[in-house]
Amino acid sequence: IQLYNDLILSVKRGNSISGLSNAKPLFILSVLECIALKTLTENRIMFNDINLKETYNAFVRYYNERSLTPIILPYFHLNSSEFYHLIWRKDDRPPYSGKTPSEKYLRENLCYAKFDDELWEILQDAESREFIRRNIITRYLIKQ
Repeated sequence: IQLYNDLILSVKRGNSISGLSNAKPLFILSVLECIALKTLTENRIMFNDINLKETYNAFVRYYNERSLTPIILPYFHLNSSEFYHLIWRKDDRPPYSGKTPSEKYLRENLCYAKFDDELWEILQDAESREFIRRNIITRYLIKQ
């Protein structure tokens, strides 16, 4: 759990108008919440999952993020992290160039995203999930 906690707490964040963006940490929190609520029961994080999108938007509002970063940005760009993977329909996927493909492109070419299988198993345990959740909040969301 410590390895994955460290990987999650070292995600590269993009820049926003108000400084570093918290979109990726908020997206991860949203996945954790959906696992806890049992609306996400398999290691297949779908781009069009309405529960995930609503949870993400609620977290963005709750943590007073200045701008509502569309979920497509952290959904796609978290792929730069070692523990998160995009599963494409074909092998000839677009190169990771820092640019976000359109929603239409993702719907047509992406099957789903997933965490490392080991991380997914860790997140099925409520205590482990809570440990990671608290650390994300402390690291990224509590204003010091």
